[in-house]
Amino acid sequence: MSSSPKKINSLKALEGQIIRLKADAKRMEAQMDDNFNRLHEKGLSMTLNSILPEKVKYRGIPATIVGLLVEHDRLQDTLVKLVEKILDRTSEGIDYVAEKLKRTKTKPD
Repeated sequence: MSSSPKKINSLKALEGQIIRLKADAKRMEAQMDDNFNRLHEKGLSMTLNSILPEKVKYRGIPATIVGLLVEHDRLQDTLVKLVEKILDRTSEGIDYVAEKLKRTKTKPD
């Protein structure tokens, strides 16, 4: 900013002060616009960096989210149960198809 205002004794000094203050206001407005634009551009990454752990910088956001989900014990247990059920159903389906194929082969023509 410009120097601190001096005592104004004349109209010319007052006009000079007004010009100086308007220039300061324009400069501050431009600086605020720049800061807002920077915040708009980098806001999401700044927010994620403050919320998510340091790992995000090295692995990327999707990998970090998957990593956090996989590290969660309750979610791991649920996923294991889900995979077991899927494998059981798949095995039952394969057994059913194998039994059907076996029956068709043993039928006399």
